[in-house]
Amino acid sequence: MRIVYVYPQMVDHAGTERILIDKMNYLADIMGYDVVLLTYEQCNRKLAFSLSEKVRHVDLNILYYQYFRRNYFSRFYHWHRLDKILQSKFNDFMSVFCPDVVITSTFYVKPLQIISSCPIPCVRILESHIDRRYIMNNNPVNQVNSFKQILGKIDMCYLTKYAKRFDLLVALNQSDADDWSRYLETTVITNMVHLNPTGKIAKLENKNVIFVGRYTLQKGIPDLFKIWQLVHLRFPDWHLHLYGEGEMRDEIVKMAEQMNSNIHVNEQDENIFDRYLESSVFVLTSLYEPFGLVMPEAMSCGVPVVAFDCPEGPAKIISDGIDGFLIPNRNATLFAEKLCKLIESHELRLQMGAAAIVASQRYSSSKIMPSWLNLFEKYCNSSRN
Repeated sequence: MRIVYVYPQMVDHAGTERILIDKMNYLADIMGYDVVLLTYEQCNRKLAFSLSEKVRHVDLNILYYQYFRRNYFSRFYHWHRLDKILQSKFNDFMSVFCPDVVITSTFYVKPLQIISSCPIPCVRILESHIDRRYIMNNNPVNQVNSFKQILGKIDMCYLTKYAKRFDLLVALNQSDADDWSRYLETTVITNMVHLNPTGKIAKLENKNVIFVGRYTLQKGIPDLFKIWQLVHLRFPDWHLHLYGEGEMRDEIVKMAEQMNSNIHVNEQDENIFDRYLESSVFVLTSLYEPFGLVMPEAMSCGVPVVAFDCPEGPAKIISDGIDGFLIPNRNATLFAEKLCKLIESHELRLQMGAAAIVASQRYSSSKIMPSWLNLFEKYCNSSRN
């Protein structure tokens, strides 16, 4: 089977990039499929995660960022010219490779446009890694900027227009699948998670609480700091370690320094599983999470989780009181109370950590990927008949 994953670039150390590359590696290494990662803005930048030697990477080298170097009067022409070049290069690639399946994500309009406009027959699949209600105009980042809200609504119209031309959308949760079902056929397959590869289990003895995620408004880090202020009053010898990257990093570093309460803001760590093993509790304070990849990652190391019950991911992953604590959304006081309860009891941490390891196995490749393989066979067979 020939499969193409289309994405603008794989530079960010983020969940979607991690998941897509893991799936490509599985399909090429385990299943022996002919898999191509097709980008168009990667240039000479390093891929965020390791790609199997059996997966081909093709970059069409269409540098859209150069658009912003132009004056306002020439931008429209320049953008339109790049669109035509990209579509032509994409069609040429498709006519030579002739894939059975082409897959992209709902994050960006451009891949949907070029895939849906290509005349080469294939099965077209969309992956939704962020709930439709939070894309673009509904993203909290855009709510404080009227101009971004307008642009977001325009982008959403185009996104929906092109999505209708796809054969299927695969969502991470049923709510998102229901939202998209007005426009195309949908199904639900949860993320395959890159589980603990170290063969070790966290001893949960270190006085470290860990947060892993992008430094963005979505992750609710200001709320995490408010929670930590309450925790630090009771346990001043414990430390909060954050790992990630993102546009709010400088602001978060400044906030942490002002609080002076054992908060350590670190860059993204390629050896993040070693950091999980050094920790005793994992925390997640997101405003929304379609899935929440980092939770089962930490759980696979035997680290219990405390998370807000934000829509939609945490409640699907955490069993409250068994492998972690699920806190009513934005209740910072109760969050701090449950976190302190885990800090107080090493025995409770060990008990929940053991349950977390078991729970995390639901998201192993052996449990998730058969659903994808069945889906590919079903739609490819249907297209041939």
